[in-house]
Amino acid sequence: MSWRTIAATVLLIAGVGIELLAVLGLCALRDVYDRLHYVGLVGYGALLVSVAIVVHSSFSLIGDKALFIGVFFVVSGPVLAHVTIRSLLTRERGDWRAQIVDAADEEAS
Repeated sequence: MSWRTIAATVLLIAGVGIELLAVLGLCALRDVYDRLHYVGLVGYGALLVSVAIVVHSSFSLIGDKALFIGVFFVVSGPVLAHVTIRSLLTRERGDWRAQIVDAADEEAS
């Protein structure tokens, strides 16, 4: 066994472990707002899996694509969570800024 195979296996196990933790968090929590905290973990799990592919097959066409997808998931995860929260607030309150106004009114009281 080479060091590349061992490193790729460790990274793959870590990435899959993070993905499983994210899925368990999504299944265990009941509130949508709490569940969105685990969406960020999915990106880092995918990044570890893509780094494992790069370590195993070096920078090739497959490795480059895997790394691009992993970085894309890490970058787009917070944006996805923000847009989801904003749309949920709009659906519940009619305007996503209503929560900001309510918090400012409570702080002023």
